[in-house]
Amino acid sequence: MDDVTKSLNATLAHTLADGHCFLHAVALQLNETPNSMQAYKFLMKAIETESTRNKNHYRNFIDENSGRLDLLVQKYLHSKIFDHAAGDLTPQNTSNALQKPIHIYSERDGGLWKTIVQPTMPRNINKSPLQVHLKDYHYSSLIKEKNASINKISASR
Repeated sequence: MDDVTKSLNATLAHTLADGHCFLHAVALQLNETPNSMQAYKFLMKAIETESTRNKNHYRNFIDENSGRLDLLVQKYLHSKIFDHAAGDLTPQNTSNALQKPIHIYSERDGGLWKTIVQPTMPRNINKSPLQVHLKDYHYSSLIKEKNASINKISASR
């Protein structure tokens, strides 16, 4: 992972293991101030709005036995009850809500894998990707060095 952080000129910022680690990892990159809680709340609202507004778009990703995606997303966001249908779609939902690509660097099977999640419903895509690290079902944030000192404070809260 050190090679990746060096090549990206990024610092790995660990996040809370509270069921919303992906959201915390993304929120750390949305914020230019030490208070990532505001970005976290903004992100939760953006994801909820995206899943409600475009629920027909996500219908193809949800098996009919799982239930309504908008309700599953609300349950996940507000109660932190992880359901694979809603939880597995969170990176895509986030990418669409923010109109930003998300690069996920995963450590698994003895290797490092990169998955790129692009907005599937592009409007005004911001080409600058968000970058997160996934290991053992936990996401951390890969923060560009210029923002690392600002966001290290947030990551420890």
